[in-house]
Amino acid sequence: MDTVIVTNEQQIDIPAWVADFESFRRWLESEEFPEHGKVCFIHGKVWVDLSMEEFLSHNMLRTEIGRVLANLMKETKFGHFASEGMRYVHPETELSTEPDGMVISHAALRDGRVQLVGGKKGDQTQVVGSPDIFIEVVSRSSEVKDSEWAMSAYFDAGIAEYWVIDGRDEDDLRFDIFKRSKKEFTATRKQGGWVRSAVLERSFRLVLAGGERPEFTLEVR
Repeated sequence: MDTVIVTNEQQIDIPAWVADFESFRRWLESEEFPEHGKVCFIHGKVWVDLSMEEFLSHNMLRTEIGRVLANLMKETKFGHFASEGMRYVHPETELSTEPDGMVISHAALRDGRVQLVGGKKGDQTQVVGSPDIFIEVVSRSSEVKDSEWAMSAYFDAGIAEYWVIDGRDEDDLRFDIFKRSKKEFTATRKQGGWVRSAVLERSFRLVLAGGERPEFTLEVR
């Protein structure tokens, strides 16, 4: 079993019997599965990230993205925004991960493209299927996963749009929306810093206000 571990002097024990996707899912649903850190199964490998989050460029940026999208879901009645910590599974492509955010339309739930399953007593602890949008906020430890591994894995899982956001360089903020082409995701062209989501029928622009307490704002129109 190939394993990629990105750590911050922490430790995680992967049971020896975790050898493939099915055994990973059994581990996921067992009491042995770790409560902290990101543990994913992508392209036949267990990927573990125990790194601590950076305050502004990751945690606060992700919070701003979630705030805007959650409000937009209420305004448009399009669907739901699921924030970081929600487990996603796509059995057909043997993918299990926790993205920084997902947009799940009411239509996807009605049509059965997405199911909410798992847990005890009727709890819904896993998103299964093909949500409309996946969002990843890039950090130093996740850069390769978000830009390479996840890109192809999310395409294979039928995700309609993939948003990749990187706020680490205040002089070169990255807010990219990738849309499906025939064989892969392709970047949506920007105009004046704005990039359009065909799924949400809105355009977005990420800005950073400087000063003593820098703050991200995701503008929408």
